[in-house]
Formats: sequence, C-alpha cells, structure tokens
Amino acid sequence: MLQTSNFFIPKTMESYELNDKDYGSSPSYGELPMEIIQHIYRFLSFPDIQVAGKTCQRWREASFKIEFSKKNIVRFSKVCLSDRSSPAQDFLMSNRPFRNYHFEEVTFGPIKNIMSHIGNTAEEIIFDNVDMGDKQLYAIMSLLPKIRAITITRCSPLFMSGSFLDNIDDRLSVCINFCRIQDLSLKDNQYLSDAILLRITEMMHSIHALDLSGCHIAYHNAIQRRFYPNDVDVTPSESILTFKFIMSIISMHHQNLRSLNLSNTLIGPASLIALSDLSFKGFILQNVGLANCRQVNNISLQSFLKKQNKLLTLDLSGTICVNDSCIDVIVKNLPLLQELNISGCINITNNGSSLLGKLKYLKCLNVSRCDGIQSEGLTHGVAAKPNATLLYLQMAHLQVCEEAIMALAKNLPELRVLNLSHCVNGVTDESVQCIIQNLRWLRDLSLENCFRITDVALTGINISQEVLAPNPQNSIDKLHQLSLSSLAEGNISNNSNHSIKISLRSKAEAEIVRDAIRKKAMVATYEMNLIRECDMEGYSIKQLQGLKSLYLGGCNKISDVSLKYGLKFVELQNLSLSNCQQISLTGIEQMVHTCPSIETLDLSDCESINDKAIQSITVNLTRLRALHINGCSQLTDHTLDAILVNCKNLQTLSIHRCRRIYTDIEDRLSEMSTLRDLKIDNSPNIDNACLLRLKKRLDY
Repeated sequence: MLQTSNFFIPKTMESYELNDKDYGSSPSYGELPMEIIQHIYRFLSFPDIQVAGKTCQRWREASFKIEFSKKNIVRFSKVCLSDRSSPAQDFLMSNRPFRNYHFEEVTFGPIKNIMSHIGNTAEEIIFDNVDMGDKQLYAIMSLLPKIRAITITRCSPLFMSGSFLDNIDDRLSVCINFCRIQDLSLKDNQYLSDAILLRITEMMHSIHALDLSGCHIAYHNAIQRRFYPNDVDVTPSESILTFKFIMSIISMHHQNLRSLNLSNTLIGPASLIALSDLSFKGFILQNVGLANCRQVNNISLQSFLKKQNKLLTLDLSGTICVNDSCIDVIVKNLPLLQELNISGCINITNNGSSLLGKLKYLKCLNVSRCDGIQSEGLTHGVAAKPNATLLYLQMAHLQVCEEAIMALAKNLPELRVLNLSHCVNGVTDESVQCIIQNLRWLRDLSLENCFRITDVALTGINISQEVLAPNPQNSIDKLHQLSLSSLAEGNISNNSNHSIKISLRSKAEAEIVRDAIRKKAMVATYEMNLIRECDMEGYSIKQLQGLKSLYLGGCNKISDVSLKYGLKFVELQNLSLSNCQQISLTGIEQMVHTCPSIETLDLSDCESINDKAIQSITVNLTRLRALHINGCSQLTDHTLDAILVNCKNLQTLSIHRCRRIYTDIEDRLSEMSTLRDLKIDNSPNIDNACLLRLKKRLDY
C-alpha cells in the first residue's frame, strides 16, 4: 500500500538530531488508519468523497470501499459509447467497484470491452431513451451476470416491432442473467405489449418490484375482447398491453411481489378491485404507486387500501378521487405507513389532514397543491404535538398562515426537508426566523416565490434599526435623509416648507418606493460596514450548518446583505437565486468564498449580475456542474469566455434570453467536452443549422 509518509534513514545515530520543531509540525492526515478515514466518509456526500479521494493515495483507496460505491450511480449521458474512444477507454482504466449504471440518450458502438468491465460489478442498470436494437440488448445482457435490477424506459425502437425475444435461441442466450433480476421497470414504453412483457417475466424466477407507470395499458373489457375474442385463445398479442395479462403476471409472482407502480395509467375501479381480491391469496404489497390515476373512484380505492395493511409507501398524488374518507381509511388500516404522497388531491380538507397526525411511523409527507388543506389541517394534524418521526415535509402552494408555519417549526424538530414554495401568506420574516431557530437539522429548504421575506429573515438583522442606530465609529451623514418613518412608511422626509403631503401613489407604487428606500439603506449600510456580528439580535440562516439545498427564487427583496451575512455553508450544493434582482457582484464575491461546494447555481433574471460576477463564480466554484443565467441582460461574451476557461466540470448551461452573448457561440461551446445540456431557447442569433452542428458536437 502506497503512503505519503516521509521516511528518514540516517547513516548513524548522530546524523539526525531530534528537536522541538519536529513535534510542532502539522499533522499528516494521510497516515490516519483506514477505519477512521472510512468512518469520516460515512458523513460525506459522493462529491465530497470524490474531492477527498484526490488528496492522497490512502484516502483514494478508502473511497473504493463497496459501502460507498453502492449508493453511487455512474451516468453516461448524451454520448456515443464505444470501446474505441473516450469515455469508454477512460472508464476501462478505473478499478472502482461501482454497482449502479445509468445510460441516458446514449448511442452504442462496439461495447464488448466496456460492458464486460461493467458486468464484473453491476447490479442495477438503467436504459433511458437509448437508441438500441434487440440484438444489441441481448449482447449487453449476456455480459451482466450479477444484475439484480433493470430499468428500460422510453426505448421505443426496442419494442416497436413487437418481435423482442420472440426467438427461442435469443431467450436462451439471456435467460440465465434475466432469471436473477428481481426489480423490473418498463415505465413510459408506449410499444410494450402482452407478448413482450410475458416473454420477459417468464424468464424471471422472482419479481419483487414491477413498474409499468406511464405505459399504454388497456383496462376496458371491450378493448380486451377485441384482441382476445375467446377465452380459450390465450396467445399473447404483440399489438397491445392489457391488464388481463398483467394480472396473470402478478398472480404468478404474488408471493414475492412487494412493490407495484401503475401511476399515470387508466386503471379503473374494476381493475383495482381485481387487485384487491388477490390479497386472499397472500398478495401483500409494501410500496404502491397510483399517482394521476384519474379513472379510479373512491369505493374501489378504499377497498384496495383496506386489504393492503402492510404498506410502507403510498403515492396517490394527482388522483382526484382521494378525499377525507380515503385519508380516514389510510389512517385506520395502514398503521405502518412511512411515506405518503397526496399532492394535488384537491378534495382533501382540513378534516382529513387533521387525521394524519395519527400515523406514528410517518417519515415523509407531501401535501403540496392540496387546495382544501389550510392552517388548521396542519396544526391539528402532524404538528398538533411534538413529532420527532417526520423528516420530510412538502407543502408547496398551500394557503397557510404565519402561525401555522411557526407551529410546524416548533413541533417537528427533526425535519430534514421542508418545502414552503409559494406559501406567500405564511412565509414571513418572523416565520423564517422561527424555522432557523428550531429546525437545525434541515438539509433542504425551499422558499421559492415567497416574496414577502427580506434580509431580516435570513440574517436576523433589522436594517432600519441598524441604519438609524448611533455609531460614533462610523459616519452616517449620508443616511440622515432616511428617517425611521421613511423606512417604515416609504415616505422620504425633507425640510421643505410644506408640512403636509398627500400621496397619490397606488399601493403597488408605494411598495416600489418602499423597496427602493430599503435597498438604498441596505446598500449604504453594507458599504459602510455598519453591521457587526454582535448586533444580530435574531437568527442567521448560516446556523443551519448542514444545509445542502436552498431555493430562494422569486424572493426579490433578498439583497447582497443576505449573501454576506447569511449564506455561509460549507456543504451547500444547490442554490437558486433566480429573479432576486437586488443580488449583485458585491454579494456574489462574498458568497463564492463562503459556499465553495455549490454544484448547481440558478441566477436567472438577476438583472444586476454582470460579467465580473460570472468571472468570480467560475473561478471559485470549482465543483460547478449546472449554471442557469437566463435573462441576465448585462452579460456579454466575456461571460462565455470565463465559462469556457474556468468551468472544468460544467454539464448544464442555460443562457437563453442573454441577448448580448452571441459571437461564435457554436464553435466556442463545442470546446467544452463535459457539456451535455445546453439551453439557448429564444435566442435569435443561432439558426437551426447552427444548433444541429452544435448538437452533433455535444453528442459525439
């Protein structure tokens, strides 16, 4: 094992004299025991482990442990994969034991070597919108002896002919590897048929998870009779996928099947009742997906749920028949439920939401866009009393008050994810301060389009008080014109002879004036360094030290003050500041140093962002993978130069509506070998021919 330790080999004892300086040298972390390094890795995300593995050989070897590679996915996106070129040749040199692989919009060339290398360790593989034929898939599957889970989604050419696996010899060549598969996902395949599905599942000894969401499944008896006129003739059709054959497959594997997803299909009451009847044969599910199943009615859904009392995960999002009585059935019959998604179920009211507090093991709850749920439904439900079990709460687009959000923050202390996007009425400076005070374990916080919050929410600093507070160490002569009344009411005082003024402004105009005054006060305070750490009476968002994702898009009262005094996160990976028009170079320069781990940054429609700000971002955020700068009208070609020179890991770039970026954009972007997703919609400077040539360079 290679180590970075320094060895001293003296010729004689006198040739080396020990002194006190040797004990005062900095510690060598490369000499830590392997067990300690691996224990440190357990607290890190995969990008952090990648960076840590570059420090020395010992830390690199520690990252190879199977425990860490199991959670990681190797993703090949929008490339031509061939043994003769990169990235296949580069990956063949890797000796890390990855288990999960994702191929997205990939074109395959000769791939025997790379697939043999992948097959040595691969246990899960995903083919997403991959252009491949049946023979090519047979060859790939023959090289994957350890595969346990497979996803084939949006692969139209594979199933379009209907002849997939129709040859006995082809089935024999892959049956050994197919028989080991336990999790099968064929979602979003419009050409999937009864014959193809039966051929695949017949080779599998035991199916634990089946995902057919988004497939064109025929549930109606009249359609099924058209293709199967006599019950005697059971030859599966190559032209249609019917629920009749799906039921036969489920019946065949009902003893082992634990996860079933039929979301985004036309499943109706009769089909759901047929599934319910299988419970008498020992059909016990743990995970069910029935999202956006709009043909299901209340009675059939309740009948199904009553017989599946071992459910751990239930997705009913967008299924409009779900109402308070369904919630009552869920609470009474699914005591072990841990994850519940009822987003978009508009018929649920406060009465139904109040019952959710009885689910003792509920860890994840999504009630976004449930128009009938308001403040009382939450304060009398999951937040009625202290709840240390709930970890994930999604409640975007709800009409809730400030007091309800504060009650949630106080009674749900273990929350890791909180989504309050578009909760305009309830998300205020006071409620955000309460969140920061109580939810110290948050990892993901979304406050998008909560436009009432200001810098006070994120920093705990009251700008008006700080500006007007006497400070002998700083000259505030420039701020005399900003009195307390002007900050509170938006009226600029003056020494004119007119003691009374009648404002003819509308409410919207008055709000604009108040914003302008507040911004002027904040900028002056910021530039004169009137704010001190000891002056912060409230709570700063930087106290949420483990925060990894923060979404503030549309919070247009947030300014550079928040970026300087609030955003200080070593682990922050995703940050959205879109439409925060008071963000400028001053705040960006501070933010890139205090949040060095950012991988996804959205600055769309931030009109004050200029080329120097992008220069600072690209130089300091070395992990940046996705950058969105749509509608930043001040950006020029210098921004593109900074991106091309400094961004070594950028995969997604969105620059549409940047009308001043146009010179040689096709040739210059083609130089970025890592770029996979480019968004330049609505740009009049690039014609279709340029886009086609650029796409070819990006894909190949």
